[in-house]
Order: sequence, then structure tokens, then C-alpha cells
Amino acid sequence: MSDPTAADLDRPAPEQVVQFFLTPRLPPPAPEFLPHPTALSIDTPSGSIALRRSGHGPRVLLLHGWEGQAADLAAFAPPLLDAGFEVITMDLPAHGASSGRQTSIPQSARALKAVGDVLGPLHAVIAHSVGSAVLGEALHHGLDAGHAVMIGAPAHYAAYARQVAAFAGLDEEGTQRMLELLREPLGVNIHEVSLPARAVHFTLPALFIHSSDDRIVAIADSLASAAAWRGARHLRVEGLGHRRILGDANVIAAALKFITAVLEEPAS
Repeated sequence: MSDPTAADLDRPAPEQVVQFFLTPRLPPPAPEFLPHPTALSIDTPSGSIALRRSGHGPRVLLLHGWEGQAADLAAFAPPLLDAGFEVITMDLPAHGASSGRQTSIPQSARALKAVGDVLGPLHAVIAHSVGSAVLGEALHHGLDAGHAVMIGAPAHYAAYARQVAAFAGLDEEGTQRMLELLREPLGVNIHEVSLPARAVHFTLPALFIHSSDDRIVAIADSLASAAAWRGARHLRVEGLGHRRILGDANVIAAALKFITAVLEEPAS
């Protein structure tokens, strides 16, 4: 057996990369943005989930992405409240005021499904980035939601895991070992966590919004999911990246128009 090289000594083990993959690094808490919010906590299979709610009317849940927070979607709240919706925010497991130190898309989806069971039917969910993948998994497991708006939505969880493995310096053998090790904490084969694969079974109205210059999630991901989702719409925008898109007035207006359209239709 040859002596280990310096690169070998610096390269993490697949087990270490798994821990890194499941552990979000969180931003500093942002100021409260909902007017006169009511805080609540719901126990779920993935731990205690923190929510805040404001307003009255059909419920719209705002769902942040990986290493994000509810305030990422703060710009959506005023027009939703003005339009007569109740706005609900949810901290994903291991994010914000929710419990836990580690989580995954399947674990977060189980939390979202449990939240939906307690709150009752949601008129719409507006999700960003990994939050869109979480929403897709929760819908797959029976979340009752009337509309889905997915912004900067990634397609395949395994592809993201491979990116993390490559960043960590794992070779193909180490990457395969990492993917195998993820089966237990995820509770599912990571290759099954695919929004396009889930989307073929969905019939609720869906709107995908994605900026062509998104360097975090390629627009091809949401195009694939929208193509698989029966009747889904796809809105391509330019120059808004992965995060600026959440504050764009035209994007917010498009989402609001999409989820209010059915409410504005005259009775037959």
C-alpha cells in the first residue's frame, strides 16, 4: 500500500460530506415583516416547525429555500395581504425557529405535509429554490394545495448531491458511497427525489418562474419540471439571478395574478 498523498489527507470521507450536505448554514435572523403576526408551532415527524400568520382569507404559504428564511419572500406579503389572503410563513426544519440541526428535502416535505394537515387546505404555496422541491415532495405525499408557484426550482436532488460531492473533492467511488449513505437519513433513495418525476402525477395549477441568468439553479431544471407537469406554465425572466427575482415587482405581480385568477372567475 502506497503512502497517502497530501490530497488524500485533505480529502474528506463520504461520511463527512453527508454531514455537510444535511447541515444548513443559516443567515442572521431578519426583522419581522408580517404586520401583527400570530406565531404558532406545529409538531411534525421532522420536529417542531415554527410558523407565523397574518391577515384573513384564503391561505397562502410562503416557503423559503435551503439556508434561507421566511423574510426572503417578504416582498410577496403586502400585495397578498392587500388582495385579501392570509399569509403564512414556515421555517423549514433546522432553519429559523424550527427545531433540528440537520434536514433534507424529504424530511422537510414530511414537515410541510404535517403542517398542511393541521392548517387545512392551502389556497396556494409560493416556494423558492429548494423550497420548490420540498413542495413537490409534499404534494407527492398528499399535501392539499390549490396552486403552486415555484421560483428558481431545482429538478434532481441527486444532481445537487453530486455537485456537493465534487466540491468536497470526492471521486466517483466516494460520491457513490455518499449517495448510498444518504438513504437512511432521507428515508428514500435520493434518485427518487426528482421534481420532473413527481410532476407527471400532478394536476393542480402550477407556475414556474425562473431567471435565465440564475447561476445557482439552471433554468433547464424548471423547464424540465414544467414540461412534465400537466398544464403548468413557465415564465422566463431575465437578469434577476437566483435571489433578486424574489423582490421583482413583475414577478410578484405574475404570482399574484396566477393564484387569484380562479377567485376572479365569474360563477357559471
